[in-house]
Amino acid sequence: MKTIFIDRDGCVNVRLVGNWVMNWNDFEFMPGAISGIAALKKAGYRLILVTNQRCINLGKFSEDKLDELHEQMQSSLKNEGGFFDKIYHCPHDRDENCGCRKPQPGMLLQAAKDFGDIELSQSIMLGDQESDRLASEAAGIKTFYEISEAQTIADAAKLILAP
Repeated sequence: MKTIFIDRDGCVNVRLVGNWVMNWNDFEFMPGAISGIAALKKAGYRLILVTNQRCINLGKFSEDKLDELHEQMQSSLKNEGGFFDKIYHCPHDRDENCGCRKPQPGMLLQAAKDFGDIELSQSIMLGDQESDRLASEAAGIKTFYEISEAQTIADAAKLILAP
């Protein structure tokens, strides 16, 4: 199935420099995120969120609180016609050498295993960091769109959906 992997901080929501988004009051959608996600979902894409969340292993945030935050994000997206089919997160810190923390491809590979019908070479990755691009390359994803305030998810959606 047509699948797009999307990073969270800096793509879906505004990245808090030097801090983490740990409650709904801190969560601010990036420009174009809601409309872009809705357009891709309406076009029939499976959307999978892949996000590093080392704040969990640093003891700053809990898995339950992360789930609550993601439920609120999903609710807001669904109100506009979009949502993520699945959300994967890596709770590990940078020095733990896990296989799921981007730039490692573990979350992408796990999604392909879980769904069974994802062709990674035909999938797309949207990210704002070099680690997102490296993870997508390591997983065999050939198409990467860099997301920023100047190149939003809505802009990437227009390129992806162009005839």
